[in-house]
Amino acid sequence: MWLFFLVAWFVLLAAIALLAQQAFGYDLTHLPALFAGLPVPQRIATGALPAVALALIGATAWRLSRQDRRLGTLRDRLKKTREDVVAAHALQNHLDATVQHLIESDPREAVSALHDKLGETEQRARLQQGRNESTDMHDQLAEIRRRQQGLREMVGKVAEQRRAIEPVFTEIRDRQNQLERSLHDLETDDRKNNLADRLKDIARDVSTLLSRVNTVQDIFATLNQYKEDLAKSHAELVPLRSTDAGINAVISELGLSHDRLAKSIDELETGGEAPLGTRVEALSKNKIEIEQRLARIDDSFNILKAIRLDFEELGQRQTQLERSLADVETDADGKTLADRQNALNDFVIQSRQRLGALQETLATLNAFKTELSKSQADLVPLKAPVFGIEALIAEVSTTRDLLARTVGEIEANGGVPLVSRVDALTKSKREVEDRLARIFDNFNALDALRKDIGGIFSTIRNSLNRIG
Repeated sequence: MWLFFLVAWFVLLAAIALLAQQAFGYDLTHLPALFAGLPVPQRIATGALPAVALALIGATAWRLSRQDRRLGTLRDRLKKTREDVVAAHALQNHLDATVQHLIESDPREAVSALHDKLGETEQRARLQQGRNESTDMHDQLAEIRRRQQGLREMVGKVAEQRRAIEPVFTEIRDRQNQLERSLHDLETDDRKNNLADRLKDIARDVSTLLSRVNTVQDIFATLNQYKEDLAKSHAELVPLRSTDAGINAVISELGLSHDRLAKSIDELETGGEAPLGTRVEALSKNKIEIEQRLARIDDSFNILKAIRLDFEELGQRQTQLERSLADVETDADGKTLADRQNALNDFVIQSRQRLGALQETLATLNAFKTELSKSQADLVPLKAPVFGIEALIAEVSTTRDLLARTVGEIEANGGVPLVSRVDALTKSKREVEDRLARIFDNFNALDALRKDIGGIFSTIRNSLNRIG
């Protein structure tokens, strides 16, 4: 049966897909492209919907399989009940056979046979005694009387035991008749229906009731899930619509940040006596000139080194070389070459530091620009007319209205509230369980009667063994 409900679920999902395509104009062939174009949160939410649907289908199949197992258990219990009834019939047949055997083995016939055998034995004994002692007739007669008296006493005891056994037989027959009437009353009802047929009808009614109750419970669980999803969606939309931290506030804050950032960039570009590009170009030119001058200075050092070596070889021109070197190392202001080199090194270091600061500022501005572009790209899907926030809110509102209307129709179906119908089904189920419990109690009572009758027959058998 659960396969039928599983197929019904898939048919329902296919009907919903066709209805969405026909009523709302959705093209199912473009769903993968639309899904790939959604942001990650919307992909997760969209993938959660089929997962929830598959989970509901799996839960329904699992509950139906549990119902099948319960029905199998009820069938096994019914089979055991039938076996107990058959065993009770077999026991009753055994009791009937035992009673018939007792009737056929009447103690009177056994006593008559004993009397006959005793008479024959006594006749033979008298014949032999007469042959041996023909003169003791009176003693023989007295012995016969004595033996006859003992025989009379034995016959009286047997008759008393027989009279004591007769009420037991009568009670057994009465109990047998009561058992037959009880079994007949249990097996048939007022409409002359058999116990097995009634149990089949009860099992069928119970399975129908259980399936209907499980269907209502599944619908109720689904409605609760939809309610929780709508509440969760509403709770997630509340922060987005707030005036302090909502989407509009974030958009306003981003606009202000964009304006401040643009103003800061303009100030950086137009600050000072010249634009930022012009100053960067001037610094680059100064750096190139400084590098060229440093190269020339290095060349001069090499030349001076060669000249100094030459002047060392030529000692006579040492004084002239020293004056020339002094003239070269000092300028018009009286600064030495080392001082001028240190000043140039300081200027190069300062230029490099300023250039590094400008490069860091440029990288920061590029990062701000990238973040603003990314934020603007993230805001585009939220403003889309089909999958944007407004469309999602409208779709959730439509789903909520449809769900409210469906719940109202389910609760008002048949003019009776759903709670009343569930209570009626629960009451019917309890009545069926009570009837089954009474049937099992009656079977237990029959088992107790069977044990009592077995004890009675054991007592009768022991009495007959003592008589025999």
